[in-house]
Amino acid sequence: MRINDKRILKLIRKWLKAGVMEEGNLTRTEKGTPQGGVISPLLSNIYLNVLDLLWEKHCTQYGELTRYADDLVVVCKTKKNAEKAMEMINAIMKKLDLTLHPIKTKLVGMWTGEQGFDFL
Repeated sequence: MRINDKRILKLIRKWLKAGVMEEGNLTRTEKGTPQGGVISPLLSNIYLNVLDLLWEKHCTQYGELTRYADDLVVVCKTKKNAEKAMEMINAIMKKLDLTLHPIKTKLVGMWTGEQGFDFL
């Protein structure tokens, strides 16, 4: 899949070449974007669109995927489905050459009311 809109491509190129301003000093970046940069959500949504499409096509039986930029949660009915959902997300991420954050990624059992989670 490709972005065909030349205006969007030009905007992305400019953002990627803009560098980072820290304490009044401009630092040029070799690759990537700074953590929390304003272009990050756009790039995440473009790149992770594949995750959304593959989930809709192959994985909806495991749970409901909700994604906001590079953050996501899957709500599942059973622990078995949650484990399978985690397996599928990991497989898709590997295909995209990405990894899940090991500290932020976890299964949470909400059925007893003892655990919960904050999303965003």
